[in-house]
Amino acid sequence: MDIKLTIESLLFAAGEPFSVKRLSKIINVKEEKVKETLKELKEEFQNQNRGIRLINNNEEWLMVTAPESASFIQKLKKEVIEGDLSPVSQETLAIIAYRGPITRASINEIRGVDSSYILHQLLLRGLIERSIHTEKYKAYLYNVSFEFLQHLGVSNVQELSQYEEFSKKNK
Repeated sequence: MDIKLTIESLLFAAGEPFSVKRLSKIINVKEEKVKETLKELKEEFQNQNRGIRLINNNEEWLMVTAPESASFIQKLKKEVIEGDLSPVSQETLAIIAYRGPITRASINEIRGVDSSYILHQLLLRGLIERSIHTEKYKAYLYNVSFEFLQHLGVSNVQELSQYEEFSKKNK
């Protein structure tokens, strides 16, 4: 197993901070080796003038875009925020509205694919919120935002069409 490749892939796919301990557990490698590899990756991304960087806050590591690309990233974010919602975004938003609060894993299970990117877009638009799951270590719960409710002209999710029917299924 190529540890560097695996860690890079996990950080990219996660789209959220990862602890050294969690990475170590997932790839079954000692924490010290994970720390060493993360530092190497961080240095490589910086030295090779790559479009991504690794940042860390104590034992948490996150893959981010290079600061030099900030203006282009802002343009992209503006397109994402101002453009129409894709069918995939609408589907994910409906799942959150009718089943929320809900974890990303549960959303992925319902949709059958990874929803990280879509959740990120919906967070950027302010249509959903995330909070720390109190029962699961490092998991988040997603729920619709007040902005979403306001946009639809409802005061709570129970006012959504067929809420009672769809919210009870598979709960």
